[in-house]
Amino acid sequence: MTERNVTLRTEQLGVSIKGKPILQDINLQLERGRIYGLLGPNGAGKTTLLKVLLGIFPPSAGSVWFEGSNLYEQPDAKLIETIGSIIEYPGFYDNLTLHENIELHLRYLHQQGTKEVDDVLRKVGLYEHRHKLFSQTSLGMKQRLGIARAIAHSPRLLLLDEPTNGLDPYGIKEVREMLMQEVIRNGTTIVISSHMLSEINLMADDLIIMNQGKIIFESAFVKNTQEMHLYRLPVTSGLQVEAIMDFASHMLSQGPEYVEFISVLPLTEVRHYVTGLGANAQKLEGYRLSLEDLYLKLLAKEYRYESAAAQ
Repeated sequence: MTERNVTLRTEQLGVSIKGKPILQDINLQLERGRIYGLLGPNGAGKTTLLKVLLGIFPPSAGSVWFEGSNLYEQPDAKLIETIGSIIEYPGFYDNLTLHENIELHLRYLHQQGTKEVDDVLRKVGLYEHRHKLFSQTSLGMKQRLGIARAIAHSPRLLLLDEPTNGLDPYGIKEVREMLMQEVIRNGTTIVISSHMLSEINLMADDLIIMNQGKIIFESAFVKNTQEMHLYRLPVTSGLQVEAIMDFASHMLSQGPEYVEFISVLPLTEVRHYVTGLGANAQKLEGYRLSLEDLYLKLLAKEYRYESAAAQ
């Protein structure tokens, strides 16, 4: 990845509130024209991270670089305006129509035009309701309007926190396809936080899993067409465990008796590499791993670690 392709980069990012760490050592490089799925349980720090990346929540430590500029040390209002977001509940004016709310947003960004407003309302399926007051809309329509506002100015970076809340399955599919088109059309970088693993699997190019304010897993093999495998290998005398990372995507656990690691390579290829390390490839165990399995295994590992540390 060249520096020119990096839209946003964080270095040793940390946030503490009243001495309590909320984010710790967050190092990210987000590439232009990719969708990043952000997963994690409640309290993992996902929303706080999105607020920091948006430029509205100064970190306690580290730095955020957006399009080559330090987001907090050298803030550029015009540059920050090229970020779109929907974080937590989208707020609008109840006494304005859907069209007027988006028009007001664009006017604030010095971008005006009825055609642009109509186009974005069509994208999110609200054009026929454009004259309806915001106070008269359903939860799903409010969420769609939040997405419309986030993409109305064709942002370079789009930060979405649970954007499909309140949508039915058809609406979720529409939003997924629309966001993927935004990437294709404008080269937008999208970070989307969601609890819906199946949606992330269909949409994201890269996967980021958080827990307890830390990134515990990051990978680019999340696409639903890509198989993942969990491998378990007994630790034998002379085995160089570190060398496993030459063909593994992620080391899940490393103990005195065995190691568990994740790889996109099939069993036959992994056996070939294991043999090259001088280990008995016949004792290698391999299992197909779904995104849900991966997610739960990573959280279970973190829970075991935290429990052991508390003792």
